[in-house]
Amino acid sequence: MSKQLPPASRCPRFALGAGLLAAGCLGLPAAAQSPIDLPDEVVIGTEMETATGPVKGYTATRSATATKTDTAITETPRSISVVTAQRMEDQGVQTVQDALRYVSGVRSEAYGLDARVDSALVRGSSPTTFLDGLQQSFGYYTNTRSDPFTLERIEVLKGPASMLYGQSPVAGVVNMVSKRPRAEQATELQLQYGTWNRKQVAIDTTGPLTRDGNWLYRVVAVARDSGTQVDHVDDDRLVLMPSITWQPSDDLEWTLLANIQRDDSGSTSQFLPHRGTLLSAPLGRFDTDLFVSEPGFDEYDSEQLALTSMLSWRLNNVWTLRQNLRYQESEVSYQQIYGWPATLAADNRTLERIYYVSKPEVDVWTADQNATALFDTGPLQHTLLLGADYQHAVTNRRQAGGMATPLDVYNPVYGTFDPSIISLIEDPEQTVAQRGLYLQDQIRYRNWLATLGLRKDWADNRTEGGLRQKDDEVTGHVGLSYLLDNGLAPYISYSESFQPVIGLNPVTNQPYIPLEGKQWELGIKYQPPGSRSLYTAAVFDLREQNRRMPDPDNPINTLQAGETRSRGLELEALASVTDNWDLIGNYTYTDTEVLEGSEAEQGHRLASVPEHMASLWSQHRFALFGIPGFTAGAGVRYVGASWDGMDELKTPSTTLFDAMIGYNRNNWGLALNATNLEDERYYTTCLARGDCFLGSRRTLVGTLSYQF
Repeated sequence: MSKQLPPASRCPRFALGAGLLAAGCLGLPAAAQSPIDLPDEVVIGTEMETATGPVKGYTATRSATATKTDTAITETPRSISVVTAQRMEDQGVQTVQDALRYVSGVRSEAYGLDARVDSALVRGSSPTTFLDGLQQSFGYYTNTRSDPFTLERIEVLKGPASMLYGQSPVAGVVNMVSKRPRAEQATELQLQYGTWNRKQVAIDTTGPLTRDGNWLYRVVAVARDSGTQVDHVDDDRLVLMPSITWQPSDDLEWTLLANIQRDDSGSTSQFLPHRGTLLSAPLGRFDTDLFVSEPGFDEYDSEQLALTSMLSWRLNNVWTLRQNLRYQESEVSYQQIYGWPATLAADNRTLERIYYVSKPEVDVWTADQNATALFDTGPLQHTLLLGADYQHAVTNRRQAGGMATPLDVYNPVYGTFDPSIISLIEDPEQTVAQRGLYLQDQIRYRNWLATLGLRKDWADNRTEGGLRQKDDEVTGHVGLSYLLDNGLAPYISYSESFQPVIGLNPVTNQPYIPLEGKQWELGIKYQPPGSRSLYTAAVFDLREQNRRMPDPDNPINTLQAGETRSRGLELEALASVTDNWDLIGNYTYTDTEVLEGSEAEQGHRLASVPEHMASLWSQHRFALFGIPGFTAGAGVRYVGASWDGMDELKTPSTTLFDAMIGYNRNNWGLALNATNLEDERYYTTCLARGDCFLGSRRTLVGTLSYQF
């Protein structure tokens, strides 16, 4: 049975977040106020589903990542996948890259098990990471990674997204949405124990602070003490994320959120050579727990403080103003010793090593403010978005690098390296700033929905004592959907991206020009009326220009004449077969090629991008011997073969199996999750430069939870 939206005067209060209330609660012009049928799952407790709120089960129906307005996913003419908190819990994910394992078009764990960052490839290249609609990461190895327990959902927007988000790569955006205060009192306590002596305790509590419900709170906290599958590398974490919401009326909501986090870890990426990993070696393959660095020296320790403000104010039946603002400061101490060049010595057992030390401090201001207007012009219904955003990141870094002592990788003897030889050098201060103005209109005419967007960006990159690099660009997006009454929504879209390349050409002494991307996409979405299922299919052609490539006539020069192409097919199904049975199914075909490049790379595939990927996850709730409350899930992931970037070395395909079993009674829950059940030893990719990246071994995690 479906539900109709109530009139505006009786609309319940719920999180506005980054989007708008549903049309009937906004007092649209009369032409737009006909009853709207919504599937049952859009009601969560006393709240209705929004683009930033909780989702019942696996299927989100609304998102703001692709439009910056609260829009039904079937009405969004772009490929977007949403991983809900329930899905992350059922699959027992430990990192954000774990959460992307069952998403079409995404190569999760692209560079293997990594305790430093979450790595993924979307349609063949690396996306930008956002948190609550604001860019989170600036540079490499400069901040902490988000904990899945603090997130309400993870959304993947596939393909160029500069029209909304400014300077960003051609791959698109991974936008994480934080848990926010809710009107209903709820608390969850969680204890975990797992492989590699993983011990974790977490709490999530939320509810009203006052009787009238004008003030809400939420506190999320995580404490973890854990090892990893690599010797001498820990994965310890402390997180505290308090937030408070003020909502004096249905028209105004203001949330303040803090994230205080400290990670004490190292590097599980050992950059091991081809021989002894993917290829055979005279003394056999390396142990998967091999540690190439030095105990007591190797570390990836990070501290972060982030303060976020999210304000939404509905002025009247037409206009709504929103502002998201964040200040973030982070410090990282990254020290590692690894084999380089990644080849064994003549004795087939010794690896030459180098050391690298990087200690960045980053201060970031990000802001995005916009106004949304809902109005009609004759038979056309408009959702007009006017916005401006700003980013300002200042990085100060001390770093060093040099030769370390060699290591016998078959019989490691540590302690031969003297860290006192390291002398850190202060890098010039780096400032990255961006200002952007954007305009978008979502125009509805009967069953047609057109999305038109245009943006102007100004990027300003400064190096202390060096030249100032300025870039500006106009990017656009256009999409057209046709919404059939039976739940089908075919669409076509075109989108663009630009990404400044920081630095000077050593020959011309001129700044590099930005990378430019463009994508055509044709797809169809299907949500059967009244169901909790969503089926999507898309084909795309994605191109990036101005890639840097070696100059064959001058070894110190870099040309910008490269062009790559990625095209393919993505199929994704989120199906509620019954009230107690959920399925996730995906298939991805990706064909990549360097269209223009150096003679050595032209015509080759992009590195680390499998041609075929597929996955299936099934979750079932059932009674056993007449006792209800049992849950069982099983999944299979197939990742096809990939190449090294020169089409010389192939990393073979891998098939991995995951499973879970759980039991819930009253307010208690007990679950056991297993990934890589067969303990498959595999490498996610091997690169032409000489190194390989190890995948995750079998991992078991038991979780005991209590909710009240």
